[in-house]
Parts: sequence; C-alpha cells; structure tokens
Amino acid sequence: MNLFYEEYPKALEVHGEFYPIITDFREYIRLLDMLKCKELNEIQRIMILGEYFLTDISIDQEAIHALTGFVTMDLKEKENNSDSEEEGEGQEETEKKNLFSYEIDYPYILSGFLRDYGIDLETVEYLHWWKFRMLFDGLSDDTEIKQRIMYRGINLSDIKDRDERKRILKIQRSIQLPAEELTDYEIGHAFA
Repeated sequence: MNLFYEEYPKALEVHGEFYPIITDFREYIRLLDMLKCKELNEIQRIMILGEYFLTDISIDQEAIHALTGFVTMDLKEKENNSDSEEEGEGQEETEKKNLFSYEIDYPYILSGFLRDYGIDLETVEYLHWWKFRMLFDGLSDDTEIKQRIMYRGINLSDIKDRDERKRILKIQRSIQLPAEELTDYEIGHAFA
C-alpha cells in the first residue's frame, strides 16, 4: 500500500467482504484505553470491537484480526502473518515496555502536534487513525513527548558511566508511567 496515491483504509476485509469502520484517531485512543480496562470481560471486549464496524458483522477471529491489523497499521495478507510472527519473536521484550500513555502524556502529545504541525488535536474535526500515527511517529525528536519516550526506553544496564546512569534514572523516575515500575536490576545498576 502506497499512501501517496492510495486512500487510507476506511473498510476492512472479513470473510471476503468489506465492512466500513470508524477511522477517527480519537476513537482508537478510546478503544486502546477501554481494552486495558481490567473490569471488562471477554464478551464485553468483543462487543466493544463490534462497535468499530459501521455495519453488522459477527465478531470472530478474522474480524478481530482485521481490526487489530488496522490499529497496528499492518494489513498484510493472512499468509504473511506466520512469517512476521516468527521474525518478531526476538522483539517481544522491546514491545512489552510501554513508552508512552495517551492519557498521561496527553499534554505533551497535544503540544507536539501544535508545535510541529499546527494541528490542535482538541479541535480538529477529523484525523484518520493512520495519519495520526504517522504524524505522531514523525514528531521532532526535541518535542517533550519524544524526549519522554526516548528516556523511558533507555536500558540503564547499557550505560557504562555511573554518573550518567544516575542522571538517567532520576529522569526516568520523574517521568515514569504509573503502571510501570523500574526493576531492582535497573535500580541496582544505576548505582553500580
């Protein structure tokens, strides 16, 4: 898919038919928040996923896979998925660490979009999820959100200089996400 001349997807293929979906970025941020909610059971999650399709559809594995592919911007053919899963196995550790939160980091995401693009995320009428994600990824490295992501992603054990480890640990603690806790290993190595 080349988005220079193709439109952003507005429908997903499930069982050989195309189903229109909601595409505004706000709805997918909301979806990601809802799916994290521990109070929801599996049936409630499936019902929520069904709301993202604009026409009636039976939410089964293929529908969930299609919507997940949309959220992650990976609409590859099904047969390619087994290859990409094998390739991604070594990346598990990196993908588990959450480096930002739409809820906690909202002010910094908002200010980054205003500064870099002149887009006010509070007042913009519509922004496709994929375009939002691409713009988010393309924010300048010196924006506050990109700095937070960078510092949260630093592995303290990779830093040889003791003073630098202390400095980065102090920064990581000050911008740490509530659900995220530094491990004993990371804390221990900061003062080694």
